[in-house]
Amino acid sequence: MREYEEGKGFNAGDRVMKNPETWLPNAFDAWGRGEGVGVVVEPPFPIEDLDLVDVLWPAGRCMEPIEGLRLASDDHSTDLAG
Repeated sequence: MREYEEGKGFNAGDRVMKNPETWLPNAFDAWGRGEGVGVVVEPPFPIEDLDLVDVLWPAGRCMEPIEGLRLASDDHSTDLAG
């Protein structure tokens, strides 16, 4: 599983998962934020803070800190168990 590397962000279309070692929970976790595999999408407005990406999770869309994410593998069936 490839994780975010300093200086290398995510691109629109990248499939991501929460990184359990660096994930910071918030109130949106209650509706499913960070569950399963999400897709990085283009934000609806400019993002000045390059430490954030817009992620479409199965349960909804949320701005996420890059350090709390990791890339999902091509075969994410094992990713969903963890």
